[in-house]
Order: sequence, then structure tokens, then C-alpha cells
Amino acid sequence: MLMLVLLVSQCIIIPAPVMLQSGPLQLNRAQVSTSGPAAYVNPFIGTKPGGAHFGVVGDNGDTIPGAAYPTGMMQWSPDTPSPVPGGYFYPDSSMKGFSLTHFSGRGCRSEQDFPFMPYIGNVTASPATNASLYQSTFSHSTESAHPGYYSVQLDKPEVRVELTVAALTGMGRFTYPASSLSTVLINAGGSALGNSAAMVALDPTNNEVSGSATSIIGCGKSSYTIYFVAQFDHTFTRWGTWNGATVQQKSTGTHGRRTGAFVTFGTNHVPVVHVRVGISYVSLANARGNLLARRPGFDFNAMQTSAAAAWNQRLNTIKVTGGTAAQKTTFYTALYHSFFHPNRFNDANGEYLGFDGKIHTVPSGHIHFENIPGWDAYRSLMPLLSIISPHDASDIAQSLVDDAVQGDGHIPRWEQANVDSHGMNGDGGSIMIADAYAYGNTHFDTQAALQAMINGQPQLRESYADYISLGYIPAAMKNDAASTTQEYTNADFAIGRFAQSLGKQDIARTALKRAQNWRLLFNSSSGYIQVRERNGSWKPDFDPARIAGFTEGNSAQYSWMEPFDLPQLFQRMGGNATVVQRLDTFFKYINIGPQSPYSFMGNEPGLGTPWEYDFAQAPSHTQAIVRRIQRQLFNSTPNGLPGNDDGGATSSWYVFSALGIYPEVPGVSGFVVGSPAFPSATIQLANGHTLTINAPEASASNFYIQSLKINNIASSQLWLPWSKVKNGATLTFSLGQHPNNWGSRLSDAPPVFLPA
Repeated sequence: MLMLVLLVSQCIIIPAPVMLQSGPLQLNRAQVSTSGPAAYVNPFIGTKPGGAHFGVVGDNGDTIPGAAYPTGMMQWSPDTPSPVPGGYFYPDSSMKGFSLTHFSGRGCRSEQDFPFMPYIGNVTASPATNASLYQSTFSHSTESAHPGYYSVQLDKPEVRVELTVAALTGMGRFTYPASSLSTVLINAGGSALGNSAAMVALDPTNNEVSGSATSIIGCGKSSYTIYFVAQFDHTFTRWGTWNGATVQQKSTGTHGRRTGAFVTFGTNHVPVVHVRVGISYVSLANARGNLLARRPGFDFNAMQTSAAAAWNQRLNTIKVTGGTAAQKTTFYTALYHSFFHPNRFNDANGEYLGFDGKIHTVPSGHIHFENIPGWDAYRSLMPLLSIISPHDASDIAQSLVDDAVQGDGHIPRWEQANVDSHGMNGDGGSIMIADAYAYGNTHFDTQAALQAMINGQPQLRESYADYISLGYIPAAMKNDAASTTQEYTNADFAIGRFAQSLGKQDIARTALKRAQNWRLLFNSSSGYIQVRERNGSWKPDFDPARIAGFTEGNSAQYSWMEPFDLPQLFQRMGGNATVVQRLDTFFKYINIGPQSPYSFMGNEPGLGTPWEYDFAQAPSHTQAIVRRIQRQLFNSTPNGLPGNDDGGATSSWYVFSALGIYPEVPGVSGFVVGSPAFPSATIQLANGHTLTINAPEASASNFYIQSLKINNIASSQLWLPWSKVKNGATLTFSLGQHPNNWGSRLSDAPPVFLPA
């Protein structure tokens, strides 16, 4: 999901783990060393524009560099002045605060609740009306980040800020100079999209500050409320609040839209101030319960060590060997980003706020998730989680079902907190559920899921009546009528496959028939998907490079987005030879933006297109294009992403591409075959099974497949069914510098998934 206009600049290459800076490299000075695959992660990747300037959409990864825990509730990360969605823009040179919640890689601003900011001095001017007084410049040479940890030295007020997190809580460590006026500001009314209400309360006796904030979800209009409790290890010597332009010393509480609190300590003898923070979307009591339930006390290093171990446990699900340090940094950072979201929404006691506004309790041993970006995640993120984190995949599916049952009956499309933002278009949440089930993650209420997929469509799908009666959305109803129709057909195919698996053949037949609706928008005269009027005529003045009728793209880019029905698409385009020639032209440019008839790999609808050569008897072209995309659009520096990461969606594409397989078809378990980037990769599957991918000749120049053996048996098949590897397998590739005819027979192509 892309929305911002940003500029491109260059950056030096930084191997991990290091301090990220503009001068000579220095080793990371974090007190707890980083080992294992976490040592290769560079959290700054994606914080700087990485693509060309497209004019109407952004090219920033919009990731966050701060402290995060795998699918954790809190993301304590720095915010700089530029209003970018992730909160942190690498080209900035000043810091405005360190807020507790973020969505990494989103195309619109959201969250960034409760910024904390160190300061030295008396607070006499309100931070709500004099924010610049409390900001500080900084240098990248003093920043350090690795999984579960972030630090920076602020120039003014010369304070070292260190942040770490656990699943439900976080801890800050602020190192001040000797002073009697060392202060922390907590901006309850500082959320990214402003606040309709906020509150703070101070308890100087117990060195505690608590509060709440109500703001608007990203890309939506609905509101959410979040609570925090912060406990310090220093006695307050001064305290107070602000409300709008008014500052009140010794105040122990206030409420209002632009509200906050400040607390002051003496640091002449003990310069290091610790604060531990718990958050909750249910209540202050639950925020305090979260704070006390996990690792009480102020042992920052212990929390940091625990976070690093949690990340290594996740990152060790895929072990790659060989390649350069920069390649490993790119790979493991992509895998790291793939575990940022969705996020835990339930508290330590299991409670969470449902779509009905009531408090519910998740069963013990399970998680209720929020921040579920269906439009982005169904393409490759959900399949990745399904094979390396199956328990989470089932819980994500159940979370979507619970949201539907507790709400108006529809599967959320873009879920945040306890509402559906309806971000982007389509019905991606249904595809995510079908993906999870297809890969064997069935520990959720499948019958309720199917019921919500079918009965909830009128509440979710815009122009639903037209889609059912006409088979498409007419031009007058939506600016992105064509691409929305395509998204519905992708969802209908996945729903049909899911219904088949559940034995609901009548539902399956109806859904799979509707999956063919994209064919109604294919104009054989032009060879493209086009927008139609209600009377069936084509909308005039068609130009395949224009964005009209499509979401963040154009017909030239979206016409390939029928991965479940490619044989029919290719037949209508003129056959495989014509398709290969057309794809070769399409990939002349690989990230050109939404107003050019070439590839736009910085946005999700194009992620599957490079793999479509496999369906046209030209797998060597997929091998060459994918390697080119890897090398030109992804790297180990802050500008190392080609577009918004969208909660790990773009990063998950890179993970699969580096493994040499890709989950091309929504709702179907299996992969098209490409070329591995590493000499060896080992993937930990469920129940102790292992998928090993060996490609000993893999290098920058060796990416053409010469042969493939699956469990020591030669294969030229371009489709790898999940059933063939789910109980463990070894793929052995032989790679070379030149293409051959491996996999190019008609019988080698992937199967037909949708009948003619």
C-alpha cells in the first residue's frame, strides 16, 4: 500500500550488526551482544527511499528501526519530524519522540501513541504548542539497532536513549548528564493522527504515570483507545501536566485532546533512569497487569537478552549458508520484517476488545491478533507464516473469524485494533484464511469462517449487487472498478478452494464460477483488462499506462493478476510465445511506478508476475528476472526496499525468492519453482520436519537451473505441491551461467487450477 511522495538519496553499505552512520563504521555498542541470525539484521533497511520518485505514490519502505518483539503488542521506536507512515525518516536529523506503537511499512500514518521524550530543564512552555523546543538533533553515527533493541545519543539534551521490549511491555533506559532537572515528557495526546481524547494521571508516591489516548485508525475513520502504565526507578523531584497551551506544575492529572505529563529526577549521583511500560487496548488495569505479568523489575539487559533470543528463535526457522554478508543481511532483515505483524491484541489475562465493543477472552495458549493487512499479506506473507509459524497462522485465521462473528459478520479486509479500516480493496482476509487452511493450519473454526466469507460479502464488498448481477463493477461505481473486480475474483477462487476442502461443493461451484469474472474485463482487441460501463461497453479513451480504473497501478500491470487462471489469460493474450515476448518487454523496467506500462515491483499486485514465465514454458526468464529484481531493488542499506513494506508483505516476497520457490496461487498450497540465491537453505516445518534447498553453485552469475532433484529423483516440474514437501524433503539444484531447456516442456508447466 503506497501513498507518500518522497525523494531518493544514496546511502553507504552497512553490514550487520553495526552502528548505522554516515562516517566510518563502528561496532555496535549495545551492552548485550547480538549473535545468531539476529546479528545479520539491519533494522534501518526500508527507512530511506529506495525506488525512483514516482510522483503520485511513495517509494519509502516506511519500516521502523526501533525495538520490536516478534508479533508483539508494543513497537517502541523513534519518530522524526517528517510525517512518514512509519514515523522515522532516515534523511531527517532531529528526533521528536519515541512512541510505543507503530505499523511498519504502511502507506498511511497510524498509531505512534504515547511518545516519550527526554529533556533537561524546567517545563514552562507546553509541548503541545511549542513542540520544537523539546525536539533534539542527532547523528546516525550514534544510532544502534538490532532485533529487540534501539539506541541513540540525543544532541540536546545530551541523553542516551535505549529501548527494548517484550511481548506485552517495553523498557527504556535513559542516561543523563549530572543534573537536578533530568526530565521525561509523556505526550498522551501525541498520536500520529491526533487525538479526540487523552488522559494522564501521576502517582509520585509510586513513581508512576498512567493514561489513555483515543485516536483514529490508519486509512480509516473509526477510533480506538489505548492505555499505558509507566513505572520509573527514580523518585520524582518535580512533576506536572500540560493541557493545550497550559502547563500546570505539581498537577497529578488532566484530560483533553492535547494532554501530557512530565516528571523530573535528580541524576547527579545515578545518571541512568529506567522506565518500564505496559499497554493495553482494554483498560488501565490490564495495562498494569501486562506490566507486572512479565519480568518485573528494571533489568533492561535481561529484557533485551530475552527479546534477542525470541528473535533468534523465529529467524532460525530458516537457516541459509553461503552468500555474502550483505546478502545475509538483506535476507534475515526481510525475514525479521515478516514477523513484525500481525500483532498480539490480547492482554496477559487473555482479554481483548472485540468488534462488538465487548471484552472477550482468547483460549489459553492462543493469541488474538490485530494489524492484519489482508490486501498486502495474502500474496506471500500469509503463506510464509503458514509454513514456518503454523500456530500463528491458525490463530490469525481464528482472529479474523472472531472479528467477523463479533462484528457485522464479514471477514475484515484490513483489520486494526477492533475495527476494519476497509483499507485498499478486495477481500484479502478471506484469502488469508484459505491460505492458512491450504497449508494444513486447520486449528480454527472453519465452518464459521466459510459462513462469514459468504454471508459477509454484502457488508465488505463495495458494489456487491453489481458484481453479482453483472459479474464486474461498472466504471461509474468505483475509481478502481477493474482492479476491485480482479481482487474479488482472486478471493472467490480461494473461497471456492476452501469450500471444496470442507466438502461444500455447492458453495465451491458458485465461488469458482465467479472467479472467472475477470474474463469479462479482458478485451481481446486490446489484450488488456479494461473497465466496462454498466451497459457492457468498454470505457472510452483506454490507455494501458493510465492509473484510471486500478488501485495504485494500471492495466499493463494489473492484467497479469489472475495467478489462478493463467492458462486462460495466456490463451486470450495470444499464446505462450506471445506472452513471453510481452513479459520480456514488460520487465524492461522493474520498478517504474503506476503510470508507465512496465513492471512496478514496489507494489503488491505485481509481486507474482515475475513467476508467470513458468506457466508459459519459459522458466529461465523467471530465473533471470527474479535475480535481477533481488540485486537491483533490495539491498542491505536503509534504501534497501523498493516500496512500502506493508507489514512484511514486500519482505516476504524476497524471502521466498531467495529460497527459489514462490506461493503463486491464492488459496492453493504449493510453489512455482525459481532459482535459489544461497548455496543452502534449511527451513524448519511443523512437527520437526525439514525442507532443505541445496544449490551449491548459486552466485550472482549462476542462477539458471540446469537440473533439479527432489529427494534424489530428477524432476523438471515447475510446480512443487506442498504435499510433496510438508513432511520433509531435499531439493538439490544445479545452477549455471547460461539457460538450458530445463522445465520448458508443456508437461513441465504448473497444473490448471481453474477449468476453462
